[in-house]
Amino acid sequence: MSKLSKILVLKMMLVIGIFVSGCENPSDSDSPPEAAKISGTVTFSGDWPTEGTVYLTINNKWPPMGAPYATTAITSADVDNSGKYEYQFKDVAFGTYGAITVSWLDPNDSNPATNQHIVGGYAGSVQSGFMDSKSVTVSEEEYELKGIDISANFDLLGPS
Repeated sequence: MSKLSKILVLKMMLVIGIFVSGCENPSDSDSPPEAAKISGTVTFSGDWPTEGTVYLTINNKWPPMGAPYATTAITSADVDNSGKYEYQFKDVAFGTYGAITVSWLDPNDSNPATNQHIVGGYAGSVQSGFMDSKSVTVSEEEYELKGIDISANFDLLGPS
């Protein structure tokens, strides 16, 4: 093989090598996540309220102060026959949140200080009025929290 042929072969191999390496897709694990996901199941008990709105909320602080980080309304149609509602909050900013709770908004009470009734909180107890609900932290290392399950009891609202 002549010297010129060897040079051409080497150049072609170099071009092919650059082309192939440029076409590789970086793996998802190479780039850090930009936001988190929090998911779980809310298990409802008691009679669903005939009026008002039920909310699932990520609270910035607990006890609540100011607007929540994220809220989603839940209807009885969203709940399966066994009383379970599967939820997922996506694109949650990294940080620590005071609590994830389920509440009922009383449409007959216009006072924002008294019209929201907590019926469940993540790892919280009825005895404390769910004030002992656990905080949750999401970060680049812990960016997918699963099993953040909540029991919500409408019987806590009293007779309707």
